[in-house]
Amino acid sequence: MKAVKIRKIVLGFLFLTVFFCFTASCLAQTRDFWLKIERKGTGFGYEHISIRQLENGYFEYNLDTHMKMDLLGLKDDIIQNGTYIVDANLLPISFDLRLKSRAKGEHVTGKYADGLMHSTITYADGDVLTREVPFKDTYFAVVLGNLILKREKEKIFNLKIFDTEGLIVVNAQVEVSKSDANEVEAAVTDVLTKEYHIDRQGTIKQIEFVELHIRAYLTDAEDAQNISYLNTADGYTLTVESKKSFPNVYKVTQAQIQVRWKDIPFEEFNFEDNRQKVMKKASTNGEYEVFLEFSKAKPASKGITAPVVDEKFAPFLKDTDFIKPSDPTIQRQLAEIRGNEKDAFTITQNILHWISANITPDFVAETLTGPEVLKKRKGKCSEYAILFASLARAAGIPTKVALGEQNIGNRWMGHMWNEVWLGQWMTVDAAASIFVTGPSLVKFVDSPTVMGTQRVRNKLVDNLSLEILDFTEEETATTTEIKTGIFDGTYFNKDFACKISAPDTTWDITVEKKMGIPTVLIKPKEEENVTFALVLFALPPGMSAKTILDTRVNAISGMVKNFKKLEEGESKIAGRKVPRVVFQQSAKDQLILVNENCLLVEGTNGYLFAFITPEDRFIELRASLQKSLESFEIVK
Repeated sequence: MKAVKIRKIVLGFLFLTVFFCFTASCLAQTRDFWLKIERKGTGFGYEHISIRQLENGYFEYNLDTHMKMDLLGLKDDIIQNGTYIVDANLLPISFDLRLKSRAKGEHVTGKYADGLMHSTITYADGDVLTREVPFKDTYFAVVLGNLILKREKEKIFNLKIFDTEGLIVVNAQVEVSKSDANEVEAAVTDVLTKEYHIDRQGTIKQIEFVELHIRAYLTDAEDAQNISYLNTADGYTLTVESKKSFPNVYKVTQAQIQVRWKDIPFEEFNFEDNRQKVMKKASTNGEYEVFLEFSKAKPASKGITAPVVDEKFAPFLKDTDFIKPSDPTIQRQLAEIRGNEKDAFTITQNILHWISANITPDFVAETLTGPEVLKKRKGKCSEYAILFASLARAAGIPTKVALGEQNIGNRWMGHMWNEVWLGQWMTVDAAASIFVTGPSLVKFVDSPTVMGTQRVRNKLVDNLSLEILDFTEEETATTTEIKTGIFDGTYFNKDFACKISAPDTTWDITVEKKMGIPTVLIKPKEEENVTFALVLFALPPGMSAKTILDTRVNAISGMVKNFKKLEEGESKIAGRKVPRVVFQQSAKDQLILVNENCLLVEGTNGYLFAFITPEDRFIELRASLQKSLESFEIVK
């Protein structure tokens, strides 16, 4: 899964790593040091911290942070430059924070007065948003180390910490585990457990983010800045593989799936919904497993009037950390989508359709609020779920946030979606614009809030396995019996009911599976850098071929060098008009490649055609490509 609020979870608490003494007045007038952040041996971030005392007795903390994240091939540099002012009692006075990444370019400022933090967000396009946050007994994260030393004798105490990026207050519990003449060790717990090591001179020597297997340690400037991109598919985004795969998960009517993990009690999960039920569960010596059974969910029906008025649904209708139904921009957009409609099911469908038509998939590293998604018109699954929840709650439709795994071939990836109350809780995935009916999603937990799903999510990092035990597919009526395989230069696939041929005997045709997804490769014999590929994949019903192709091209544009779109339009494949895009990119050896992509959608079957060749060979070889395209058939 794509990780929620990466900056909030990691960077926000790395701001705590400053040199402290027992009281603010003991702080040296100037300090300057570097911190490096690593996971599994990969240094992917640093923080440069400088501290000085002002003439009025206040303290100023300057924090420059840089993190490098690789989300499914999309590289993102997340940069923060912040200045935080606190008084001699460590209480906040003001802050000034600049954020820059693929998704954000913002300037956030705040000033404390009259029990409120008065904050302003200035966006890159010049738009301005103001917000006031209740701020009683609340601290900036930068002073936490000093508070631990000051209150260490209490052993266990609670704190309220202000997240200056998300403009929300986070409740944290501090438990001191060691206190001697040399150092203090303490665990700070909110959605994560962070173990701090602080020496008696006030130096925080190390922070360990227990669930994420990330640590931050003090070092010199040269070592700190020697960082590379963190591949988040290493388990950080809950990416795991199973031995079996569904040929097409959207055609599965029943399935049994086994989920295993360690050291998380069953009570922290909520596995059941309108599609999946617990068959049995077992635990031995801290190892847990649950067997889930999936069946086709009954379709949602009309008859529930929005807004739903029932006090028991109040937690699923209000504003929360990221979900903002009362925001004026959300209210205006909902009014446009809803019109005069009263039926909750129809409103839900209209919201799904609007999001599909107006939001572009993008693997941004941050987690955006509902209004931010509406403004930027892009995001990953969490942004889709947050915007959907904001709009649905604005209509008075109770909405949960659900978290678990999404199936893609034999790979499972962390995913976030929603459940809505339509007489019963119904599973909806705004990222796919569908009511979910089968095992394409495996739910672990649901919550009224985004952050309410994160305790389980974080504990499952590097701690998860899923296996498909058995499944039944819906029967497909065909008049032609085919077997999957290559016969006399032609590839047949029974599951996807298709066939395709090589242009002639000078081309080889082979097939391989990546992530359990069949890929047909047609290549000239004795010629490199030329490939024609057909990728067969499952997709949710109702998905637009152009939307999928646009998403693919958008992702590629951020992953390759010298991307340039050359042509865009339509082609004809198997008697159907399909979207077509031609673009160029640089290979590792600086060779310019031309890549022509076409996409055909037939029900829940997707057929991606990709022709890659050196720039100077594209025109010459395209005639051969056309022969293969003309040979493609959907077998009935």
